[in-house]
Amino acid sequence: MSRNYDVQQVCENGHRITGCYSLREQERQDFCQKCGASTLTACPDCGKEIQGDRIQQQWGGNWGAVEIAVVPSYCRVCGKPYPWTQSKIATAIHIFEEFGNLDEEEKKTIKQDVDNIAKDIPEAELSAMRIRRIWEKCSRAGYEIIMEFASRTAAKILKDH
Repeated sequence: MSRNYDVQQVCENGHRITGCYSLREQERQDFCQKCGASTLTACPDCGKEIQGDRIQQQWGGNWGAVEIAVVPSYCRVCGKPYPWTQSKIATAIHIFEEFGNLDEEEKKTIKQDVDNIAKDIPEAELSAMRIRRIWEKCSRAGYEIIMEFASRTAAKILKDH
């Protein structure tokens, strides 16, 4: 059985607009109703569409969603972070740098540690452990931002502080 997917529309801040951009024209929006940001349906770097809901033909010949797509963090074609992911990473790094009172070693690794957690790669666990050490120097905002995109494993490490 082949799988068919519609296109997903997401605002620049990561709010899902619709997972059935092609099927449900009435759900399309030029701007997000939650934050006012402009919306996109394709990766700004490579131009490939953002994969939306899985669809299949229903009884009577109409197509409908059978599996709801989550808003992705990275493009499945070029691997680049979407604008909302870039923004979360940049905000977390800025909070740590601005309010974390980081020592020289932490300053060297913070960007890579945040990137590792966002990408959910094997190094994310070590990065989460390093970041956990600096929570006490930082505002709660940095913690909350990173927890949004941390994998379950990294989130567990970060919560156990």
